[in-house]
Formats: sequence, C-alpha cells, structure tokens
Amino acid sequence: MNKIKCIHCGNKNIIKKGKQKNLREVKQRYYCKDCRKRFVFSWLIGKKYNVSVIINALSYYNLGNNTYQSSKLVNRQFKVKVSNSIVCVWINEFKRLCPYYKIRDKVINEYGKNIIASKLFKHNGLTYNYKYHKAKIDFLDKEFNELVKYLKRIEEDFPHEFFDINKRCSQLKMKLDGIENIDRKKSYASDLARFSVGAARNDYLRHKVIEEFMLINDVCTVAIEVPIWFWDKRWKKGICGHIDIIQTRGNKIHILDYKPNAISENLSKVCSQLFFYAKGISFRTGIKLKDIRCAWFDDKDYFEFQPEKIFRKSE
Repeated sequence: MNKIKCIHCGNKNIIKKGKQKNLREVKQRYYCKDCRKRFVFSWLIGKKYNVSVIINALSYYNLGNNTYQSSKLVNRQFKVKVSNSIVCVWINEFKRLCPYYKIRDKVINEYGKNIIASKLFKHNGLTYNYKYHKAKIDFLDKEFNELVKYLKRIEEDFPHEFFDINKRCSQLKMKLDGIENIDRKKSYASDLARFSVGAARNDYLRHKVIEEFMLINDVCTVAIEVPIWFWDKRWKKGICGHIDIIQTRGNKIHILDYKPNAISENLSKVCSQLFFYAKGISFRTGIKLKDIRCAWFDDKDYFEFQPEKIFRKSE
C-alpha cells in the first residue's frame, strides 16, 4: 500500500476501504489513517472517462481515423458517449506522451490506415501477436536496413519447429560480470506504461495493452512480440524467444522487456534473457552488439545495459 499516497495530505498511512461503483467501472476506495479522509486514487483524477476509453480514443486517432470516427469507435466499444470535441481535447492534452502526432499526417498521406502488419504465432502452447509499424520502419535511416529486412522477412518461411525443440532465452541464466554497468534511469517507456497499464482488464493483458499502445502512439517503438532464433556455438544450443518491444533511438537498437515488478527481478536471469535477445538480433541482422541496448521496465523503473559489457568474462 505504500506505493499510493493520500491525495489529501500526501502521506502513505492508508488502507483499502471498500469499492466505488459507477456506470463505467469499479474503483478501489482508500482511507487515510492520518487525515481520516477517504479517496479514490487515479492518475487521471478529475476525468469523467476511465483510462481504457482515453487510450483507445488516442490509438484510434493515431491509426488514421479522424476525431469524429475515433469518438464513434470508442463509443461503440465501451458503450459511452464521448464527443468529437472531447477526443480533440485528449489529443492535445496527451501530446507529450503520444508524440506520434508529429509524423501522423505524413503516415496517413502515404499509407492511409494500413500501417500495422500483424501475424499470430503459436509456440509452446502460447500465442504471440507479432506486429510491426510499416511506416516507422520505412522511415528509418539506412543503418537500420538489415533490421527492417528482418522484421519484414519474419512473415515468410518461418521455422516454427525451432521454437518447439530449443531453449528459450528466458530459461537461460549466466553469471553476471558487469553489474556496475546496469543503469537505473528515468525513461519515457515507464511513462507510457504508467499511462496505459490501467486499461488492462487483468494482469495477463498488461503486456498486450502496453506494447500495442507504444507501437501505435510513440515514435520509437517499431515492433512488438518479435520472434528471434539462432544457434549459439559456445553453448551448443538452439536458442529462441519473443522480444516484447524493439525501439530505434538515435543510432541504436533498443530491446525492451516489460516486467510488472522490475525492481525485484533476478538480475542474472533478466540480463541473461535480454543478452540472448540481443545476440539473436545481432545474429539475424549483422548489427553489432555495441549498437544494441537492452532494458527491462515497469511503470516506475527502467534498467538499461550494454550487452557486450554485462558478461565480459563469459564472452
């Protein structure tokens, strides 16, 4: 409970105290033992509509719909009455979190609404919805050409059997040798997670909601749930996995993994997983490890490292 502060006095001495129901949702009510006041916590205090309505309206707009079409779509989906003018207000209010507006008009002129490529994969009994943003990868600079080719090539002649018989990146664990090279920093990714995670109806959907919101509404995320596979000569193993998020920032590729409680992750395990993701991308694209950054994050924390520095002895 200490992660939530009283909206009246700012103290953390609070307990859960029942539920507040309205026509649109059920919210947790809290009681502050210090100031003895009840409140409902929300980062969207004062908003009439819940976060699901807002982020879907923004996403519909950035997928190529105008504000009138976006309001109709969100009204149909959530059985609400959002006006065209409210959608306009949200677009302006959340521009900092949704900088995609800077390239939106250019994308619509060249691609219309056909901007997201999608393919379902079923591996080890789990379903992964691989997606990439057609316009974003086409707009990338030439140094990312091999990454673009790889993202487009995944849809063709995919070796599904490789994922059934080989080790997953998340199952491998190496001994850390460069823990001092892990940087805890503030990140835009955490801001986006904090903004969108409230729209997930349950814990299982958190990844999907955050990943898709980032793919549609920011300018760095180019692909999500990206399958990767390669043969590691040193380990003498086939290794595979699905990368949550791939971003391009500056002249570097960023591999991101959403972890709901990032600060509590086992460092050796999470760094190993991300390291093998980076090796896979390097193997598939020819991009050097020095040009890749790895990170795991949640709505509060973001931890980043350079893969070639994290396991120096083992390399």
